[in-house]
Amino acid sequence: MIPFAAPLNFTEVNSSGNLNQKAAEKASSADNLAIQYFKLTENVSGNLSLDNNTTHKKIILDTNGFNLTNPNGSPLTTNSSIDLELRGSGNVQSTLLTSTATQESTSHTGTTIFDTSDSSQIVVSGVGTDLTVEKYIDVGGGNFAYNGSTIDSSGVTTVGGSTPNASTIFGTSSASSTAYGINTTDGSQAARFIGDTAQGGSSPISNGYELYIATIGPNTVSQLRMDEYANIGIGGYSGSVHGHNRYSGTSNHQLNGASNRRLWWRYVRSGNDRSFVFTNNLSISCVLSGDVLNGDTVTAGGTGTANKSNTTDGSFNVTMTISGTNDSSQPFALAVVNSGTGGINTDAYTGTLSASAL
Repeated sequence: MIPFAAPLNFTEVNSSGNLNQKAAEKASSADNLAIQYFKLTENVSGNLSLDNNTTHKKIILDTNGFNLTNPNGSPLTTNSSIDLELRGSGNVQSTLLTSTATQESTSHTGTTIFDTSDSSQIVVSGVGTDLTVEKYIDVGGGNFAYNGSTIDSSGVTTVGGSTPNASTIFGTSSASSTAYGINTTDGSQAARFIGDTAQGGSSPISNGYELYIATIGPNTVSQLRMDEYANIGIGGYSGSVHGHNRYSGTSNHQLNGASNRRLWWRYVRSGNDRSFVFTNNLSISCVLSGDVLNGDTVTAGGTGTANKSNTTDGSFNVTMTISGTNDSSQPFALAVVNSGTGGINTDAYTGTLSASAL
């Protein structure tokens, strides 16, 4: 009896693409033969795909000592109901090691997912900040007349020195709106006299006193009480200064009874930061590079955080990069070897597959 031999189709492969189509290039019926034998004849970059064909009984991909690598994803996508048998010593690997996320809009807030990263993500959110600036001036004898520029030029900063325009915050040089030589960019009550202490004393902010110095119009009275244009009732002021006024004909504000005292002011304003929180959902660490989080190494399942200070700019461009091998010396990649629904048999394969970091 002559043994039955199943029909075989042999196809040489020298480029990426669909294996069914490559088999059918010789004859349209070639892809319907029971045994399909594909053999690499050179290194191939990209993806080899295989569709299901119910006439297939055995499918072999012989690397023949050549490598199949894909820098953009999986090297194989087999959807055959028959396992694809890998043979030979050539490597079959994804070499995809990076993923980049970008938001160009400066008004962006929210969540951005990195591609091919097991949903690793960056969340951008707004963070309210306190940008208050506090200054004091030690004065000599008599009453003290001043405007915003006086506080800036003679004042000693105790709070908020690193915030934007702190050195000129009370005056007019960096203001978009003013009143009586006082900055009102952040409202007419932003600039405040908050009290007086002995020279060498600390801030009286805990007393809760606030005199809104940009709201006081020029007048002809001898002096105003310390509760007028302030947030307290009559007799509620606890310092040595006993009166104040902006006298008609001058733009300066005057504090009476300030002899040898330390006078304190605050400019109260709020600001915004942008918070960038990266979550690594990979099974291994990654290194970040870009305009935020640059140089951060984030462990598997961990987070990395960065802030942009004093801005509402939520734009970013960040790349996550992986490296290394697993315990079997398989190089990690941001893709699986086979992205299809079919199986791969490696019993007769001696090359090295990549290992998914997903």
